[in-house]
Amino acid sequence: MSDDLQTGDLGVSFRQSRKELYFMVASWVVFAGWTISYVGLKGGIKEGEALQLVWGMPEWVVFGILIPWIFGLGLTVWFALRFMKDTDLDPAAYDGSNGEEGK
Repeated sequence: MSDDLQTGDLGVSFRQSRKELYFMVASWVVFAGWTISYVGLKGGIKEGEALQLVWGMPEWVVFGILIPWIFGLGLTVWFALRFMKDTDLDPAAYDGSNGEEGK
C-alpha cells in the first residue's frame, strides 16, 4: 500500500479542525481576559465601601464570573451543535488533487 492510500488526503479535515482550534483558543482568550481583568479591577472590598450585591452575590462575582460562564456555556453549546463538523477520513472519498471531496 502506498503512503497516499494509507493516510489519504486529510486537507479538508485538517482545515476544519484548524478553524475549530482557532475559534476555541480565541473564545478562551476572550473569556479568560474578561474574567481576569474584571475580577482584578473590581474584586474584593475596599476599605470604607459597602459591598454591592446583585442576586445576593457580590457584584464582581456576578459580572466577572457568573455572566461569562453563562455566555461561555451558550457559546459551547452553539459551537458543538452548529460550528463543529464531522469530516470523512476515508481516502476513497477524496479525489486527491486538492483535498476537496470527490463527486
